[in-house]
Amino acid sequence: MRRGRIRHFPGEKARVRMSRARRESPKNDGVRICPLCMNTGFAHFRFGLLRCGGCGLVVNPALFRQGAGKTLNEEAFGEGWEPETSFWVRWFQIWKNRRYLRTIQKFARGGRLLEVGVGSGRFLEQARAAGFGVMGCDLSPTVCRRVEERIGVPVHCGSVDGLPRASFDVVAMHHVLEHVEDPVGFLRSVREVLRPGGIVHIAVPNIASWEARFSGWNCHVPYHLTHFDSVALARAARAAGLVPVWTATHESFSTWFLTLLRTALDEGQGSRLRQFPPGCPERNQGGRKSHNR
Repeated sequence: MRRGRIRHFPGEKARVRMSRARRESPKNDGVRICPLCMNTGFAHFRFGLLRCGGCGLVVNPALFRQGAGKTLNEEAFGEGWEPETSFWVRWFQIWKNRRYLRTIQKFARGGRLLEVGVGSGRFLEQARAAGFGVMGCDLSPTVCRRVEERIGVPVHCGSVDGLPRASFDVVAMHHVLEHVEDPVGFLRSVREVLRPGGIVHIAVPNIASWEARFSGWNCHVPYHLTHFDSVALARAARAAGLVPVWTATHESFSTWFLTLLRTALDEGQGSRLRQFPPGCPERNQGGRKSHNR
């Protein structure tokens, strides 16, 4: 995201319908204020989530109320975490990373690239092969160690705030922002490490997608704190001093296939995952921790 115009696609604008009684509710199920627009009125969404009446951002109130966001993310990606090793999941992740890189290369042909939230390290590996000087940043010591050992790329173990200012031409954040309690503050920190004219490439699940509306997609409750559509994401970027230049929603066969494949690979737990209550850490009990990042 940098200076330019934002491109919208059909079906992405937030639809907020809420009664006057709900709008004036003083409790709001534990959410005191929207982290994006500072609004205090919310409507019930689904899966125990709430939609902000001011900007349309969907939030998980249980995580804010319990302060469990950091704990749950550490549980999901901490000691014992392993990237998905299925051949088909790896293949489609490689294909998805190529699509990310094609988009990035429309605005930056080279230079230093930072990935925030490195996961398995596959994107860094592919970005390096595409000619970028790459570095990673992740909060999990386990993830940092494994990526450094596997592909030989330096990974800063800590927050973006610990990196030098104005030191990167590209910052890539793929399925990271939805895990952050303060998305605007986080994006401001990301902006600080960008060089003048640099870009930020962000990928988040689209709460307004056809998949989210009709497939029973559970928004990865409880691990996701915030849930964006294109309007809310653009608003967060602008509030952080970034200017959106390109926005797209990918409703493709690969999205549906990966959703079905993740369900099938999760030891028959698909129907159970759809019913997960917010704040419940049971998903990781009794099996290997894996998450496609």
